[in-house]
Amino acid sequence: MFSWIDVKFALRLLLKKPVFTATSVLIVALGLAMTVFSWSLLNSLIFSPLKLGDAEPVYALEGQFEAEHAFRTGATPWDFDLLRKETSLFAQIGVYLQGTALIGGANNQSATRKFNAAYTEWNVFEFSRVQPILGRGFHPDDHNEGAEPVIVLSYEVWQTLFNGDPKLVGQSIKSDAISHKVIGVMPQGFAFPDNAQAWLPLDQQYVRPTVRESIEVFGYARLQPGISADEANQHLDKMAVEIKAELPDSMWWLIPGTSSKYMHVVPYKQANADVTHYYPVFVSMLIVVLLILLLACINIGNLLLSRVNERFKEVAIRIALGAPSKRLVMQMLWESICICVFGGVIALLLAFSALDYANSALDSMFAVNQQKPFWWQLQVDSSAVLVLLISVIVMVAVTGFIPAWRALHGDFNAVLRDGTRGAQGKKASQATKLLVVSEILLSCVVLVMAFILLSTSYFAGHADYGVKVDKRLTAQLELPPELFPMNQDRALRAPDLKKRSDFYYQLKDHLEKQDNVETVIYMTQLPGRGEGTSHFEIEGRAAAVYEENPYSNNEGVSRDSWTALGMRVLQGRDYIADDATVEAENILVNDNIARDFFPDGNAVGSRVRRISMNGSTGDWRTIVGVVSNTYHGSTMKTTSAQYNTYHLIDRWAPTRVYLAMHYQGSFAEAQRTLQHSINAINPEVAAYHVQSYQSLIEEPNLLVSYLSKVFILCGVVAAILAASGIYAVAANSIIQKTQEIGVRRALGAQDGQIVGLFLKQAGWQLLFGLASGLGLAWLLINAISHSMLINELSLLLGTVLVPLIIALTVIVATLLPVTKALRREPADALHQE
Repeated sequence: MFSWIDVKFALRLLLKKPVFTATSVLIVALGLAMTVFSWSLLNSLIFSPLKLGDAEPVYALEGQFEAEHAFRTGATPWDFDLLRKETSLFAQIGVYLQGTALIGGANNQSATRKFNAAYTEWNVFEFSRVQPILGRGFHPDDHNEGAEPVIVLSYEVWQTLFNGDPKLVGQSIKSDAISHKVIGVMPQGFAFPDNAQAWLPLDQQYVRPTVRESIEVFGYARLQPGISADEANQHLDKMAVEIKAELPDSMWWLIPGTSSKYMHVVPYKQANADVTHYYPVFVSMLIVVLLILLLACINIGNLLLSRVNERFKEVAIRIALGAPSKRLVMQMLWESICICVFGGVIALLLAFSALDYANSALDSMFAVNQQKPFWWQLQVDSSAVLVLLISVIVMVAVTGFIPAWRALHGDFNAVLRDGTRGAQGKKASQATKLLVVSEILLSCVVLVMAFILLSTSYFAGHADYGVKVDKRLTAQLELPPELFPMNQDRALRAPDLKKRSDFYYQLKDHLEKQDNVETVIYMTQLPGRGEGTSHFEIEGRAAAVYEENPYSNNEGVSRDSWTALGMRVLQGRDYIADDATVEAENILVNDNIARDFFPDGNAVGSRVRRISMNGSTGDWRTIVGVVSNTYHGSTMKTTSAQYNTYHLIDRWAPTRVYLAMHYQGSFAEAQRTLQHSINAINPEVAAYHVQSYQSLIEEPNLLVSYLSKVFILCGVVAAILAASGIYAVAANSIIQKTQEIGVRRALGAQDGQIVGLFLKQAGWQLLFGLASGLGLAWLLINAISHSMLINELSLLLGTVLVPLIIALTVIVATLLPVTKALRREPADALHQE
């Protein structure tokens, strides 16, 4: 029964012990703040369904995730059309592609800038339940061949590039060197399907296919009422079997090997390559946070339990005087309620502050590439408040009822008879040992995970990728397809290839003539960024099984460029201009391939060819040179490769390449030099994502680095909780044995023997706690190792250094109270109240 008297009594007791109260509230606040923050983070990024304008969740509809290369795959427009016509699973379906738009200002007065573009079906704005604030959205006719090119701009592009001109709608601007009519401006913050800054209608072949062909799109969808994602995926699996039977050999890659998986439905927020790839890391973080909450519960329970031990005589007297047990339980519960509620309020304030900081960190993380999904905006929503309330209730139950149960199940007659607490009972002693083991176990798991993730992230960002990064500027270049077309007929492509290659080498020559530029290199992906591997076959040494063939990362590279990255040719020769026109392609490989797959490391003159899972092969290619080793892809990702083959980009002259420039002087001056050189040759070409090489290498690690910082925050909180908790449990246990210590000393036991006795007991608890904690930590590490490469040094240090720190904490936590108890005279200890 509720009574204000009990509440006032509890508050008065807490105010009488301000240090105890402040410590307890702080522990609760830290545990709950981490819980609310982590839940808000994971819920905003992954777990909560994406809803646009109503209560119907949005799903992604696409191909299976390509784990070997860590990217999402699409499905053919023809198969999306089949779903529209033949099933009643989906209430709405739309298709899109992500890309870029090279946009110039009104009347071509502004410099060309790159923006994230979404090439979408006409229904994208109807699907999202959001319409333009100026102008209109798309019409079905906008997809028609010959239709006037149109574009819808984001509010941000409208403001930054066109100064918010209200008359912009109806005017023409350049996008990818083609004149587009601006038909609409979207509201501020709208970026569906992902991070779009401009929207353009897809070509007709993507939305009204007449045949299944080798082109891909991605889908957004809503399910029919009553249909679950599992039911939709079951139907899609059956559909995949039928599709596979119809596929021509040239399209085997849609459903490779023995797989029967093709398209699938996935919650929209999880249709993100990083989220999919690192999903086990997110789940591990949630587990770690729950362990921290449990750790906080144990600590508060132990603190309140120690208070019960101090008030044991008072409770015995009140019981003897006839105080109802329920009343005593409620009074003790109110202490726990007050502590947990005050801690919860502080936790909410801490969580708000932490989320504000986290949002700033996310914005900074994506400042260069502007690739942050629009829903990655962290906030404390109703679900986070509910989690907080549930956590507070659980903490009250755990930290309130256990001390109350202990208080009401003691030997009160012994207390009243001799005025002492008496020795610990067997059950109480076992409970104390279990508390110590639990503290060690939980702190071990959290600290090991935090240390390994943080150090792995650090080592990945500072790893040796085989290139020099000092004074290196990197950027992406994109050629407008309208100005640099590619003839679909292979026999007629030579002039188009030459036009593209000429631009790249003209820019390279122009840059290298500048006083502050040393050398320039082009690559399809620079070391530290490229990822994923493909198998190849060595002539005369074909493996019996596809997977047993060697594998490599494959990148395009410009000729006469290696010194720009501090690389060099070790054997054979570099590319020459004639390599662009010879019928049989020549390639270069890195030293790792030469040493590991060729006798005596002599790969020059050998021939290799690409092979596919279905048995198809590419043309034979002759190795003409061996270059120094680089590591393509982050050293943190399982999709990275230490084996690399290099192909001359002149042979296909892609419209988008990476540039790395070795410069002298300041970065800002080098950036201006790059832009001036591009403008001098072709101002319609855009250079974007301009940054230092070190920043480029760190970019793929940003998400995990961000999560690692959250983990280390968890680790700091866990360390504080563990140190205080272990000390409190050990001290409480020794206080309970004060009389036992006095008896042993009275019977002649030496101080060293007593210290050794307690250290031995602590040693066994430490052994069980660390063994269990390391075992659970290994399970979590094994789970995340499928998504990321754990640095071996991090693993070694984490599983050795953390247990040593915990062991030192346990030893100190045991020695301090034992030493304090030994300072007392045996007679005083025997009569302690």
